[in-house]
Amino acid sequence: MFLAYRETRFAKRVVRKLLKSHSAVSAKNTDLSGMSLYREALLHSKLVDPSQVDTVLWQAEDSIDLWTTHSGTRLGFREVVHFVVSSQYHAAGNLGSMVSFKNIVYSMVSEDL
Repeated sequence: MFLAYRETRFAKRVVRKLLKSHSAVSAKNTDLSGMSLYREALLHSKLVDPSQVDTVLWQAEDSIDLWTTHSGTRLGFREVVHFVVSSQYHAAGNLGSMVSFKNIVYSMVSEDL
């Protein structure tokens, strides 16, 4: 049970940091949207190595095809956040999770971001 609590806390911390970055970047750069905005939000958050930001966005976009096979869903900030939470968790040496990162992210991140 402690593991589920730790995973939930980890995911929420990453989500809050990315939402804060998204808000700060979009307030300063009202002309940014889509991938450009997501890129700047990731850079601002410092959760992703600057040299890897484009790769992370490409991987997030590539993975959405796997998650939403035969769906019209496009890459949005919510999907980017889900990918970053999952990849950060696995990069820390964790093989799997007990909680649904998707449920946590989707409950915290609006679909229209």
